[in-house]
Amino acid sequence: MKVLHLAFLLAVAAGMAVPASIGVPMMHTELERGIALASVAATTQSVLYSHAQEVYGQVQILLPNIRGLSGPQHAALTARVTDLRMALEIVPGAMYHERDVSD
Repeated sequence: MKVLHLAFLLAVAAGMAVPASIGVPMMHTELERGIALASVAATTQSVLYSHAQEVYGQVQILLPNIRGLSGPQHAALTARVTDLRMALEIVPGAMYHERDVSD
């Protein structure tokens, strides 16, 4: 993990806002990684799927902690979060996996 990425996660964990100049590139990197992982996961039992789900959870927590996002930046990040969610949903067995988790 890169030092800047670790600093970003630690700042968010401490409840500190992170400037968009640092947060936006980190979010893009994590979202691309999550989408790639979900895209190659064969089933919901895959480690790749689990990692992609972790990324999804993290970005939902991190996004509100980025200070100074412009409207277009926020819209772009939100769209990529939706792309990740959709990538997770099309993994074979995801419909049943979601149902099992919520029961």
